[in-house]
Amino acid sequence: MSALLPHRRTALRTLAACAAVTATVLGPASAAFAGSAARTAGPTPADIARCTVTEKVYSVLPIEGAYVEITNRPIPKNGPEGPQAVLKDKDGDLLTRDGDIPYGGVNYNHPLNEEAGLKLTDLDSGRAQLWQRRPSGGVAFDRTHTFPALPKGCPARWEAEGGGTYVRTAKLADGGSIAKIYRMGPAHYRADGFFDDGQSFGSIEATPAEPYDAGNLNGMIIALSSKGEVASWIAKVRPSGPHNETLADGKTVVQVTELGDQHYRAVLVDKDGRTLGTMEVDGERKFRSAIKVGSLWAVLETNGSVTSHVAR
Repeated sequence: MSALLPHRRTALRTLAACAAVTATVLGPASAAFAGSAARTAGPTPADIARCTVTEKVYSVLPIEGAYVEITNRPIPKNGPEGPQAVLKDKDGDLLTRDGDIPYGGVNYNHPLNEEAGLKLTDLDSGRAQLWQRRPSGGVAFDRTHTFPALPKGCPARWEAEGGGTYVRTAKLADGGSIAKIYRMGPAHYRADGFFDDGQSFGSIEATPAEPYDAGNLNGMIIALSSKGEVASWIAKVRPSGPHNETLADGKTVVQVTELGDQHYRAVLVDKDGRTLGTMEVDGERKFRSAIKVGSLWAVLETNGSVTSHVAR
């Protein structure tokens, strides 16, 4: 994960100098957790359409057929979108006053409209509150509606620093840290890690070219797929160097061969010897390699050790 802060943030690196994966502090960040050179930002049109919910609610104005159209959608980093409410007439057009002047509405950037008698609160919660009053002096606002819930998987805010569409937050295996998952594009996801005090310890990315990525935080493995799947587990001491061993599912065998200094290949095979997948690391270019076969995750380090985990 990306550039780390002092003390606890000095944990992510290759285990090139280690005999096996352990729960000790591992030193500076590895390339697997380095920040990406370029990231696509913001939601796609399909994301916006999926995460937009509109509802018609009554208006307190004494105008026949008038209603308030409330729209709930995630808040962008920039721009006028996000929760909004607009006064409309019985034909669905903007409600006007004095002949042709629209009452207008309210949104995230402009949550109060005295002329329309509309106000929004709780804008960052994902369920904004609509307050209304008749547009006359001395009348207090009344809370009249709660915005409809966003569809499952839609965030209260779209963008994180560095871009991407927020998907969800996952608790990690140490019980305190979390990973926030962002969709960067088709088959492209990023996981940002945070300690329980809210400070970041970096990020990993899975892309169409590299569909699995992993990092190691003090012996806690964090793995990500290009489908946005994330898993974490506490690594146990494993054999290193060239060797064969049975992985966490009790049936898959990994065959590790040495190709050079800090250069290993690991082939996963089933009980009949059929190849299920291959991982390769090279201390000069790639410090950690990950794969997922069914519910089994596996990670290869540059000392030839393999740690694995079965997702529940």
